[in-house]
Amino acid sequence: MKSDKRPQGGPAVPNDDALFGSLLSQTTVGVAVISPEGGFLRVNEALCRMLGYGEQDLLQKNVRDVTHADDLESTQEIRLELLAGPGARVHERRYLRKDGSALWVRVVGALVRDGSGSPQCFVALVQDITELRLAQDALKASESRFRRMVELSSDWYWVQDENFRFVQLSGVEKRGIDPEAFIGKARWELQGPGSLPEKAWQQHREKLERHEAFSDFVYTAPDNAGEMRRRADFRRAGQFQGIPRHRQGHHGQSARAEGVGRR
Repeated sequence: MKSDKRPQGGPAVPNDDALFGSLLSQTTVGVAVISPEGGFLRVNEALCRMLGYGEQDLLQKNVRDVTHADDLESTQEIRLELLAGPGARVHERRYLRKDGSALWVRVVGALVRDGSGSPQCFVALVQDITELRLAQDALKASESRFRRMVELSSDWYWVQDENFRFVQLSGVEKRGIDPEAFIGKARWELQGPGSLPEKAWQQHREKLERHEAFSDFVYTAPDNAGEMRRRADFRRAGQFQGIPRHRQGHHGQSARAEGVGRR
């Protein structure tokens, strides 16, 4: 056991064995010491639980044995990067549990060298991010389905910022409307707001400021040929996301409203 090191005027620094033992004993992140050839030398309980192996079983394995076949090539690339230069690498990949099921992990890996500079071992911190990746994939799939629905329907989808300016429109192009004519503007700032009286626009603005739902709000907007088209919008309640800056005064916060328009 190495003696404690005490910088002059500072507290005692635990020896290497104590520091490493503390790292291995933590239970939320997997920890592995891996040989330069890829074999497991030390593993903690969290990694064993994550992969479904007992400690002695996992110590008989190589990193390649627990890596998804589609990620083997990128795993080798990361290994070569670590051998080539200093610094840690962070990457995401799929590992395989003992039962054959896959899980997504985020790995922070670093190479440890001996006194002569030769590779001694790799140290990896492994975090299970399976639920996060599944949620991200589900969100992407949902957005893709919604986008296809908008493209196939007669509706158009819009997003406004906290100042009620259009920031995104989908589906208006096939109706002869240039979305760039809307971007950065509120409805009442568009050319040719139509025959609606100012009082109607004021009531609409007040409803937006109260974040209330509205439906069948009809107004006109010019298409690419300059002709005025009647448009009807609706928005469900509760679609604002975030906190408007003009309410809280915090910089960097924003609000967005989402809805669907119909012609």
